[in-house]
Amino acid sequence: MRVFIGLLLMLSGYAFAGCNTIDNADQRYYCNAKAGGGSGSCNAISNNDLRATCNAETGGGSGKCNTIDNADLRYYCNAKTGGGSSCNAISNSDLRATCNAETGGGSGSCNTIDNADQRYLCNAKNGQGSCGSISNSDLRAQCDALKR
Repeated sequence: MRVFIGLLLMLSGYAFAGCNTIDNADQRYYCNAKAGGGSGSCNAISNNDLRATCNAETGGGSGKCNTIDNADLRYYCNAKTGGGSSCNAISNSDLRATCNAETGGGSGSCNTIDNADQRYLCNAKNGQGSCGSISNSDLRAQCDALKR
């Protein structure tokens, strides 16, 4: 679950330029769909939960979030797409902190995220940091694309 949460955290809102350097195919499809503003690439994603998240975030609506098996990821998806869920329902503390920071709910600080790369990404996405400290090369490339 932790790897999949990281996968979703890594992929929220990236520009196209960084997408083609991503090694993981599902992550690359997700990034391209987000960058292109449509859900066309979402259908190529093999992971069901990530595919549902992709569809929801690229115009499929919050209802698509309800097909996500993992409860924390479902709450996160609904909170990000206006589906009425609260970030406070998320049991994973890092994902809950990311959700609050991205949606402006609760105490929206990225600094409570334990995973350093995810914390740096969260801060960069919120205009409060740079991508240079991220050690994961795929995540750093995506972060750099986001900052452009």
